[in-house]
Amino acid sequence: MIETDLFDFAYVPDWYGQLDELSKMALPEPWRFKKPIYKTKNEDTPILERYIHIVFRKQSIDFNSERDARKAAGYFHVENECACFHTGLYTSRYKGIYACFDRNHKKTSMKDWYFRGFCDELSPFLKYVQPLPQMPSYYMAQNGAGFQPDWPIRVNVEHILGDTENLERIPAKIRKARNLPLLFETAVEIGRRKTVVEPGLIVPQGYQGKMQYLLPIYLTNEKKPDLALTLTVMEGYYLGNTCLTLEMAYLNARVISRPIAPWLTDLVK
Repeated sequence: MIETDLFDFAYVPDWYGQLDELSKMALPEPWRFKKPIYKTKNEDTPILERYIHIVFRKQSIDFNSERDARKAAGYFHVENECACFHTGLYTSRYKGIYACFDRNHKKTSMKDWYFRGFCDELSPFLKYVQPLPQMPSYYMAQNGAGFQPDWPIRVNVEHILGDTENLERIPAKIRKARNLPLLFETAVEIGRRKTVVEPGLIVPQGYQGKMQYLLPIYLTNEKKPDLALTLTVMEGYYLGNTCLTLEMAYLNARVISRPIAPWLTDLVK
């Protein structure tokens, strides 16, 4: 068993510097928001930082859950003086990028491992690792080949508007509107109709091993969404239980792949 939190697993020196090097090594991609809602200590690569933490957690959990040692090594290689996992990112030459660790021999730290850095398969750090860990994969149980725009969406409005966190994600100027339940349900239905003409609006995200979809919801502006509704795949319909800020939606979507929907890509730079 290994720790499922990166900072519990290893001593990580110059973390922000390591992330900066990773951003230069990987295929070009925006790793910060244009106008962040919340201020973060990491102002340059906050999206990348969250991504790596989530991938580490996923790979370590899969490693711990696998009884077959060979299959476990496909998630996370841990042997003798070396540990590594595939970050899911690639270099400009489309070589996988790995996070590499050495045994920690520093007396000033109690962690078992020491983070060496990010590297591709040609690095000396990986010279004796064979086979290399596989790219993170997300088994998504879903009905059908993809989003079905003709399926109805059942919105749990009472839960969304009755939950403090969900309610605070709705624009303040309409938060106390008497007809907010009707307005919200109408916006969801219009959003569903939009996907019939613009299927690219729908963005996938993974939740507890299952596929969910993110639907942009337009409450105050017909051209710019205010938030995203998570859609859980049911038998012949979708269930909407939670709304997310657009930043939250981007972060969740990026775990699976780089978002290409304009309503999300407009958030980053």
